[in-house]
Amino acid sequence: MRPHAALLHLAGCVVLLAWLGLIPCHTAVAHELDADPGGFTRLTFGVKGGLSLAQHQGTTPRDLEYEVSSSMRQGFAGGVFITLPVTRRFLLQQEVLYVQKGSRQDIGVEIFDIPTVLSVSYDMDYVEIPILTRYYWLLDRGVDVYSLAGFAFAIKVDDHYQLSGEVSDGEETIPVAADSDMSEVDLFDFAFTFGVGVEFPVGSRHLLVEYRFDLGLHQLPLPTYAYVPFGEDEILVDNEPVPLRNQAHLIMMGIRF
Repeated sequence: MRPHAALLHLAGCVVLLAWLGLIPCHTAVAHELDADPGGFTRLTFGVKGGLSLAQHQGTTPRDLEYEVSSSMRQGFAGGVFITLPVTRRFLLQQEVLYVQKGSRQDIGVEIFDIPTVLSVSYDMDYVEIPILTRYYWLLDRGVDVYSLAGFAFAIKVDDHYQLSGEVSDGEETIPVAADSDMSEVDLFDFAFTFGVGVEFPVGSRHLLVEYRFDLGLHQLPLPTYAYVPFGEDEILVDNEPVPLRNQAHLIMMGIRF
């Protein structure tokens, strides 16, 4: 076989093998890197879970009708998410989370014109659907640092209201109590969400640690009614609801695939 014919035959074999994908080619590798630089330019999904530190806060004056001292409810937060890249640093993130919210309140009211402090617990569990933007401030340095911001739509799936206290006129002490659901409280809530996180790339996966803050935008009329025993019956003391908003600090760990 002539030399130039042999070279043509060899070149044809190389082109055929490259086309069949049996040997790598520089163009294909470059295209792959351009399509997926650092693992950030494809649709990814992940799971996360952790701690919810929730409370209720008021944003409007109550004309001294109530005196409220609030503390947090500790609960669970977790779920699944997907990320859709816009650029290598900027992504859109869709999540579905189960978040336990609520608070513990000491509410000062008047029952039968007697100042009384009621200890109240509000337990409210939500399925939240946040739509977030994610921006990476640091990339490819062993630890990737990002921020999150967006809005969340929430559906209440479980709730519980419990109250205890005493009414005392100095001579007689009467217990008051309540234990019920909160079906009268709005089913839906909306929140503004923002936070920060770090990712640790491990092969094709990314371990993450994340903090975020949920600020409820909807004022919820939380109940303060109580039942007072009167002989063999009970009297309902129907105090006005307390207008408060959900807030929660979420600390979660997860993995993105």
